[in-house]
Amino acid sequence: MIELADWKFALGLHIRFANPTLLYQTYPQKWIDYYSENGLVFADPTVHWAIANTGICDWADLKSMDDGNVLGQAAEFGLRYGKVVSIGKESRTFGFFTHSSRPITDEEIETARAILEEAHETTLGVTKLSEEELAPLRELNKSLPRS
Repeated sequence: MIELADWKFALGLHIRFANPTLLYQTYPQKWIDYYSENGLVFADPTVHWAIANTGICDWADLKSMDDGNVLGQAAEFGLRYGKVVSIGKESRTFGFFTHSSRPITDEEIETARAILEEAHETTLGVTKLSEEELAPLRELNKSLPRS
């Protein structure tokens, strides 16, 4: 059995106008705040890769694209080893998975990709919901554990 409980992740489901319709994160709150306050999304090579590609990419393979040292800054918050998964055709969904002490194996990321694919498919109609209807789904993010 693959143990995913010690992972940290950010899932952006059904990206519209560069923003996810639903966002779920278990990253440390200090990193979430720092990332947001410093506008790192604009320099983040994992986000750039996910926008331009579908599939799976190891964060280590993106270091040459990391002019803003986003991956180095993430490592300071314990987000050292990671993979990005980008899926979808008409509606895109991104998953950013990380572990603090070891690389993520191919078997583990394939399990994560399958879970992300299921979440993407299950929420296909979410972009048609009103802001009022989306609110309870967005509130689920507040109940996720963060360190």
